[in-house]
Amino acid sequence: MAEKKDDAGASKGGKGKLILIGALAGVLLLGGGGAAAWMLMGKKGEHIEAEKKVPQKKMPVFVDLETFTVNVKDNDDERFMQVKLVAEVKDAPSGEVLKSLMPSVRNEILLLLGSKQVSEVSTRDGKEKLAQEIVASTNKILEGTPAAKAVEGVNFTHLIIQ
Repeated sequence: MAEKKDDAGASKGGKGKLILIGALAGVLLLGGGGAAAWMLMGKKGEHIEAEKKVPQKKMPVFVDLETFTVNVKDNDDERFMQVKLVAEVKDAPSGEVLKSLMPSVRNEILLLLGSKQVSEVSTRDGKEKLAQEIVASTNKILEGTPAAKAVEGVNFTHLIIQ
């Protein structure tokens, strides 16, 4: 009979170890799953924070200035330049003011373009300088209006010199 008690005790001890191992495995699985979830949620939260920190770029407002054709000098020869421009303005209401003053704006730009030599506008630097001059002369016309200094840039969409 003593042998039977030992077998029963060993049998109970084996079941206890099995239950203990099962409980530890369950705790490890739950802990690992929780840790993985925390890490994933933490990274997602960081990603959302990074998105919030990136400033939203303001969409530009463009106003078509149409095509300008002017005579330009090249030494003693007469040549012509054809330019299509688009103005970048700070907001839509300023664009509307610019459109209402378009005859004056076009006149100023035509006078400016006609005063140029071919050599002045044939290089990239020359074109960039011309764009700055067009911005300045256009903003000069807008002085005293709600759109003062509204023209932020001018883009060439077409430029031919013949």
